[in-house]
Amino acid sequence: MRLRIIVVLAVLIAWPLGLFAETTPREAQRFCVDFALLKGGIELRGTVLSRDEKELKIVVQRDWLTAKHPEMAQKLADESVAQEAATREELAGRITRWQAERKGDARLVAVLKREQERLAKPAPKVPEPASQFVIVTIPADRVRKVYSAPENSRKLAMVAWQERLPKVEETAFGTLKTLVEQKLPDWQTTKVDLADRLPTGISQTPDEWAVRQAIFEYEYRQRIDFQGTGNFIVRVGEGVEKPNLGEILAKTGADVLQQELGGLDGLGIDLSSVLKPDQPQGSDKQPAPADWQQTAIAEAKRLDCRGFRVTRVPKITGGGPATVTVSFLARLSDGNFRMIWSNETTTDPATIQDKDLERIQRDPQVQEILKVANALSLGQDATQAVRFGAAVQASLDETENRFFEFRRRYNSTLDGPTLVVPKE
Repeated sequence: MRLRIIVVLAVLIAWPLGLFAETTPREAQRFCVDFALLKGGIELRGTVLSRDEKELKIVVQRDWLTAKHPEMAQKLADESVAQEAATREELAGRITRWQAERKGDARLVAVLKREQERLAKPAPKVPEPASQFVIVTIPADRVRKVYSAPENSRKLAMVAWQERLPKVEETAFGTLKTLVEQKLPDWQTTKVDLADRLPTGISQTPDEWAVRQAIFEYEYRQRIDFQGTGNFIVRVGEGVEKPNLGEILAKTGADVLQQELGGLDGLGIDLSSVLKPDQPQGSDKQPAPADWQQTAIAEAKRLDCRGFRVTRVPKITGGGPATVTVSFLARLSDGNFRMIWSNETTTDPATIQDKDLERIQRDPQVQEILKVANALSLGQDATQAVRFGAAVQASLDETENRFFEFRRRYNSTLDGPTLVVPKE
C-alpha cells in the first residue's frame, strides 16, 4: 500500500467522530465543487480526479485543506518529503528498463539519459513554492458518500480557482457566478488549465506511467499520425505537422459522392484510393467502414507504438460549421489503448476574411477541392466550398496549437506535472 494512503488512514482513525454536521445532497448542490464525505466525520471539497473499487482521488486547494483540516494537511506535507527519495528511485528503475527496451532509438535514449542524470542530482536545498492544489488519496472503504457537482457548476469553480478567488469551496453558485463574471464575463467559454498548479514528483500508477511514456515516445521517437473524416482515416508520414487538407477533403468528398450519387463517371475523379481493397469499383454496396479508433489501434500495434494522434475533419459540404477534432490515444499498462486527450474546434465559414480566402485559392492543394466542389454542385465558381476549406484550415491551426500545448506540458520531465488518466 502506498505511503500516502497509510498516512491518510492514520489521520482518519485519529479524527474524532461527528466533527461536522453531514452535508445533504440538496445542500451540496448549492455549491460548485465535489463533496467527499469520509468515515470519521471528515468532509473534503474539491474536484474528484478518479474513483474506483480501490481508492478515491480528490484535488483540493492547499490553503483550504490547511484551514479546514490542518492535521491532514501537515501529514500530507510530511509524507511528500518522506516519499521523495522512494519516488525518485522508482522512476530511475522505470527509466532504466525503458532504455533497454528502446535501445535502438538513439534520440529517445538520449532524452532518457538526460532525465536519469537530472534525477540523480541532489534535491535543491531551497524547496520549490508549494502548489495551489494537493491530491488526497482515500481508500475506498473509508469513503462514505460522494456528491458530484453539475458540469456547469464545476466549470465555474475551475474558472474561480484559475482566478484565485477566495472561498470558492464555500460560496454558493449564484454568488460565485457574480464574482467570476466581474473578471470574466464569458467564463463559460473560457479555457481552463490548472495542470501546472498540481503537485509534481509524486508516485505514478502503472497507467499514469504508461501514458507519460506514450507522450514522450510520440515526441522523441517516430511520430504516428492519422487523418481523415468520419470512420475513414489514413496514416500520414512523420514530419507532416498539418494534415494534407486538399487530399483528405478531395478523397472524402469523392466518398460522399460515391454514396449519394452512385458514381463519378465523367467527373475526372479517381476513386481507386478511396474504395476499400475488397470493394470493386462500380459496386452498388459499400462495406461498412471500420471504426476509426480500431483502424488506428490496429496499425499502432503493428508498429509497436505507444501513442498516436488522429485528426478528423468534416466532410466537404460547402457549408459550415467546420469542426475539426484532434485526439491522442495511449497504450495503457494492460496493452489496451485509450483516448487520453481530445480537442474540438469549430470555425464558421462566414467569419473567414477575404485575404484568407484568396490565400487558400492560390494553394495548389485546393485544386482537388475545387474539382470535388464543382461535382457537388456547390456553386458556379465553388467559392462557397473554398470558404469552407479555409474554415477547416482555421480549425486545424487552432487544434494544432492546443495539441502542442498538451504535449509541451508533459514532454519536458518524467516526474511532473501530475497526469490524470481519463476513465473510459
